Amino acid sequence: MKNRFAGVLVLLFTMMTALTGCAQKVTLDNTAEVVNVNGMSIPMGELNFYLRYQQAQMQNFMGVYFGEDYMSQDIMGMGATYGDTVRESTVDALVEYYLIEQNADDLGIALTDEDDAKIAEVVKAFLTDNDSKTLELISADEATVTHLLELTTLQVKAYADRAATIDTAVNEEEIEQKRISYVMTSTIGTSSADGTVTDLTAEELAEKKNTMEAIASKAKETGDLSAAAEENGLSAVTLTYGKGDNTLNEAVLTAADQLSDGEVSAVIEDESGYFVVLMESTLDKDATEAKRQEVLGERENEAYNAWYEPLKEAAQITKNEELIQSLTFERIYTTPVEE
Repeated sequence: MKNRFAGVLVLLFTMMTALTGCAQKVTLDNTAEVVNVNGMSIPMGELNFYLRYQQAQMQNFMGVYFGEDYMSQDIMGMGATYGDTVRESTVDALVEYYLIEQNADDLGIALTDEDDAKIAEVVKAFLTDNDSKTLELISADEATVTHLLELTTLQVKAYADRAATIDTAVNEEEIEQKRISYVMTSTIGTSSADGTVTDLTAEELAEKKNTMEAIASKAKETGDLSAAAEENGLSAVTLTYGKGDNTLNEAVLTAADQLSDGEVSAVIEDESGYFVVLMESTLDKDATEAKRQEVLGERENEAYNAWYEPLKEAAQITKNEELIQSLTFERIYTTPVEE
């Protein structure tokens, strides 16, 4: 599945200024070949620059949740550090960009004079906005930054070319989305430290059901399930769903599908708890349009991958794993955060 990261890369570069970091300096041979794609060499400088760019872009967000050394952690729980994953995906992205560059003529795509002018403008601003130490650390010189922007611009064009070939007709019934609110109280017993589950008593169950009936009654009167739930110490959840959605509790889904706009269900019972549902809209236009774009996006990805994957399978690709693995993450790179 392709994402749109490359599509915004040109814009993001203009905001990447004054990176910072602290670690022992490592001298790289920026001309060393890290990957060879059909006889074309991807140099260390390009890999290091693109890797550091992505590292810096993620730092401010990921660092908040996982600490500034998030790259050295196994965040995904898959036996590899997040840095290993990002480095591997960066290599894959560069291979993809080089294959697109090599096969751009097949799609009839090329950089325009306008593209070249914009790239030159962005490169000049980027090199001006970063100090010489930063530029050296991230292997950023005019040729490297220019070529990365050329590559990513071609990827955007290739994706757009393939996306233009899809069938844009969508079955409306398949994408229509409803919006509901529901409140739930669990009827599952309490668990002790040793894992023993103590079932709720009949009195406790009756009390919970009475509470839910009171919530349903109040919501039917006011049309506000959230307020009714809060009055009773509970919270309502709002979500949208459509045909074939399997994320909802089956009993809730069945009850919701029987409701019209503004209607509130009776108390719904299943093995996990009691529920009350409010049908806010049987046709949420915004959610339906979002679903439409999701479907079209999947078709675009499929069309693009149908073109790209055979190129990758047929390509002669060799990697210098020792050099690739030498790009580590002891140094922290960030981008400025606007107040």
